[in-house]
Amino acid sequence: MENIPVLYVLFVLIGCLLALIAIWSRRTLVVRLGAVLGLVALVSVNYGALVNLLGRPQPVEGIITDTVEDDAIVLAASIEEGQAIYLWLRHPQRRQPRYYILDWDQDAAIALKKAMDQSARNNTTVMMNPHYESSLETDKEPLFYILPPERLPLKPPPEVFEYRNPNNAI
Repeated sequence: MENIPVLYVLFVLIGCLLALIAIWSRRTLVVRLGAVLGLVALVSVNYGALVNLLGRPQPVEGIITDTVEDDAIVLAASIEEGQAIYLWLRHPQRRQPRYYILDWDQDAAIALKKAMDQSARNNTTVMMNPHYESSLETDKEPLFYILPPERLPLKPPPEVFEYRNPNNAI
């Protein structure tokens, strides 16, 4: 997000220039040609801003504004100690995964690492609770947790074995 404010300011300035030229459009051909060139510059800068946005992680707080109510599946994670936690999440209502950044939190990093290790051992899925709020309550779901492992198939019912005493005639 380093270049976005600069490109946005440039986009706004060129848009204002184009609006001013459009107000005074009953001028000479040179001014109208300037408006067309301004429009081309505006489209080029907008394209550059959009290309720059591709692949950048969004803040995790954006999950709540997306009105996602279910927990998200953690497909991958990268922990940069002291800087941030990068998450690749898939929401149940969407097909495509999204890339998020979580501000550095020691407790969240430890919980994520434990959940990832435990899911690798149990062959389960790591989930993230987007509506997590840290508190002293212990009955709430943590920020990162794993789904319980799938239940093994049930054993077939035992064959009925009837014991007959050889000494008894019945």
